[in-house]
Amino acid sequence: MKKLITILVCLLGFTQFNFSQYFYIPASVPGNPGGLNTDNEYPNGSGLPAGWTVILGPSNSSPTWSSVETIPFAFNFNGNPVTQYKVSSTGVLTFTTNTVTVPGATNAVLPDPGIPNSSVMVWGIQGTGSNDNIVTKTFGNSGSQQHWIFFSSYTAGSWSYWSIVLEEGSDKIYIVDQRHSTAANPQITAGIQIDGSTATMVAGSPTLSNVAGADASPADNHYYEFTYGTQNATDMAGVEVSTFPYLILGNAPFTISGELTNFGTNAVNSFDLNYSVDLGPTVTENITGVTINSYDNYTFDHGTLWTPASSGSYLIAIWASNINGSADMNLNNDTAYAVLNVFDNFVQRVPMLEVFTSSTCGPCVQGNVNLKTVLSNYSQSDYTLLKYQMSWPGSGDPYYTQEAGDRRTFYGVNSVPRMEVDGGYDGNPSGFTTQEFDEFAGIPSFSTISANYSIYHDLSTAIVDMGITIDPIEDFNSNNLRLFVGIFEFATYNNVGSNGETEFLHVMKKMVPNSNGYAIQALQSGVQETYNFSYNFQGQYTLPPDANSPINHMTSHSVEDFDNLGVAVWIQDDVTKEVLQSTTASIVADIKENIPTSKLMLFPNPSVENNTNLVIETPERGDFEIMLINTLGEIVMIDNIIVSSDMTVYNLDNTALSNGIYNVVVTSKSTKSTKKLQILR
Repeated sequence: MKKLITILVCLLGFTQFNFSQYFYIPASVPGNPGGLNTDNEYPNGSGLPAGWTVILGPSNSSPTWSSVETIPFAFNFNGNPVTQYKVSSTGVLTFTTNTVTVPGATNAVLPDPGIPNSSVMVWGIQGTGSNDNIVTKTFGNSGSQQHWIFFSSYTAGSWSYWSIVLEEGSDKIYIVDQRHSTAANPQITAGIQIDGSTATMVAGSPTLSNVAGADASPADNHYYEFTYGTQNATDMAGVEVSTFPYLILGNAPFTISGELTNFGTNAVNSFDLNYSVDLGPTVTENITGVTINSYDNYTFDHGTLWTPASSGSYLIAIWASNINGSADMNLNNDTAYAVLNVFDNFVQRVPMLEVFTSSTCGPCVQGNVNLKTVLSNYSQSDYTLLKYQMSWPGSGDPYYTQEAGDRRTFYGVNSVPRMEVDGGYDGNPSGFTTQEFDEFAGIPSFSTISANYSIYHDLSTAIVDMGITIDPIEDFNSNNLRLFVGIFEFATYNNVGSNGETEFLHVMKKMVPNSNGYAIQALQSGVQETYNFSYNFQGQYTLPPDANSPINHMTSHSVEDFDNLGVAVWIQDDVTKEVLQSTTASIVADIKENIPTSKLMLFPNPSVENNTNLVIETPERGDFEIMLINTLGEIVMIDNIIVSSDMTVYNLDNTALSNGIYNVVVTSKSTKSTKKLQILR
């Protein structure tokens, strides 16, 4: 099946005046140009990664020029060498550095007499706010570097992030649409002005709005690529091979799917659609009866299926040729490549999500909210989640521990909120999506992990025993493998800080045996490995005043409720940081506490699923009544059971319950016990 997809922003086409010597192409896929800049987008001094240099500070009440800056490599504008530039607080970069008059804040159609000759612009944003900085940074290797001029947290109704990028070697200029508050309303003029009569302007200007959203990572960025010269009439480019990259040999044959785009000025009505495997013979299908206009994307499933001879990795190339009966005029962008991995077998991956957060971090609220929303689409067995409370901003989270700090150092985390997924995704959980989760979950794993744990505690003792079994189906020859175990509390409430959150989920309490994990040998297919750990929480509960006085595990602990503990387990390569597999351990029914009355335990609690296990531990036998009461005092569920053993597990059906707090009340002839349950779906 084939379908034509038109990028919304590109429907407008492109505008050129007076035969400008620049043309532009909107990006066909999200992200930053060339993928060189992977930095997250935050205000300077409030999460922006290191290496950026401020060239114009904040709070510019009137239009202001920056200092004159030197381009760190040879660069040509409009075919002529330029070496320096300066930037205005109204979004205009000019290579005419001797100009005095600053463009005003009211943007207009190009060309405009208020714009200096030889200028590039995102005209219409303003640097009036206290966080509004223009910063610069250079990325890449000599010969193909990119120099970024970044309007960090600029003002357009609310905060709005844009960049102008100069590229070494190609002399291309990019305007990058990066990150915006939902309250922002940028209405900008994006383009290049050569002189008072010649300009190239992005269609939609001077009221061009943003395409990117609020994600602080580059994942949803959009850019416009400006090239000096004349646009080709015939130019089809490969965008991507979209066939799933991990395949089981027994499911062959496979469909080669992909995406092309038309960068030419002429509409495409026919072409040859090609693919090859390992640069071998070309497999061709003739496509006719289509209309692919400029900047339209064309997605396809090739008509000839592919059957690999054996398991292994294969290089797939896709491209178009014989376009409208003519040769492509730009061969540099023709082909898209991908490696498809074919396996005899694999098992379902359980992604490991490690979140760095703090109760003193305002942006962490949205990170936690968004992540919870994403994970609500999955069963708790589909992922493993562990959160490390951090020591900043300000005085930090009182549940910060040195072990959490060690994990921060391991990943090089320098901003919160931050999330690592299987050691490969390094981004802000505020922008994490179900698509990204599915991509990680879709990567094959070649080992299963099963784990269980039990908790024994009374007034003076709290012991967690853990058993872990690893079953590899392929060999892992790495000598850098470590087994990590993290005891966490499903929900905590006492570490409230300054960000407005009152409940904190999956909070790491103790790494076992420590934050370095446990070194394990290389894994062999079919050879089961088992490991047992035990940890005894010391002393009494302590709530530190802040992160400057973290818990000393030798003398105290910060567990609010021992009935609410969980255990996260994962295998990780200590050098590459790749996580091979993970799991959340299952609790086993040998929990004991030496108390004379009935004891209630709920897990998971908070519950994000339709069922919660209620464990009743009591020496009493006979009839017990179970009631669920909401915060209004209304009985929303009642049931009667017969207790005939020291421990009874009752399945509590949450299907009809709304999110909120409930009291679980269990009554027998001689006792009445209550436990709070929170539903979070």
